[in-house]
Amino acid sequence: MSMLDQHRRQMTRERDKKLRLSKDVQSIRKRLSEKRPKVTKATTESTRRSRQREVDRLERDLLQAEGKVVDQDKAIATLQTKIAKEEDTARRKRDQADVRRERDRARRDQVIDRDLDSLAETASALDARLTEVEASSLNTLARAVASDPVQRQYDVFLSFATPDETGAGNLRDELQARGLNVWMVDAQVGLGQSLVTGIDNGIGASRCGICFVTPAYVDPRRFWPRQELAALIMGRKRVIPVISGLEFEDVEEFSSLLGDRKGLSADAHGLGEIADLIVDSVGEGTPRQ
Repeated sequence: MSMLDQHRRQMTRERDKKLRLSKDVQSIRKRLSEKRPKVTKATTESTRRSRQREVDRLERDLLQAEGKVVDQDKAIATLQTKIAKEEDTARRKRDQADVRRERDRARRDQVIDRDLDSLAETASALDARLTEVEASSLNTLARAVASDPVQRQYDVFLSFATPDETGAGNLRDELQARGLNVWMVDAQVGLGQSLVTGIDNGIGASRCGICFVTPAYVDPRRFWPRQELAALIMGRKRVIPVISGLEFEDVEEFSSLLGDRKGLSADAHGLGEIADLIVDSVGEGTPRQ
């Protein structure tokens, strides 16, 4: 128990004691107020003297009781002074502790700020390095596509997310109506066949890839779009993004390699116009056998 707590408990006891003494004073005063009139009403001298002696004794008791109350007030005042000093000391200690905590917090914040600055510099350097690597990779891919001598069964491998099957199917129909042979998973992979094997064969047998990029396509919870895009890029395929419901900045955030490629927006062009542009870009209207 701290000294302050001890003083506070002592203060409670001293105040209780003063209350009892004050009650004693009130009791004596009440008895005096009853006894004094009786002195003058005494019918005999002996009775008067007896009553006067009783009054004198009560007056002495009253003086003594009032003295005790005064002494008790002094004791309470002394304790109040001690409590005030202890509270002031405790307050100063709390203030000093707050200052130390604030100083320690400021030091920690400085360390964190330095660490964050260091991380930002590292991230910036890494981004610059990745940009160089991506640019080099794109140049390598472009040269590989331009010099690809392999005959392919399909002109286009169409990559899409399952919720966009209808829109992707419409794009496939437009392309095929213009003479392109399109590989699309719903037509080329039958029931019970391996998706992994089918998609891998489809990418390998296609001259280039088209990514039908929508909010569903860039959803991080979807597995196949990312895998197909990675396989197209790793297979050194020419990849054309066709964007619907997104901005090109969204595509770059999804994949810097895909976002760096020139693409077409279905929100700005109809599927027929997009198909014409792709046919013109891909070149031959029929697959090379």
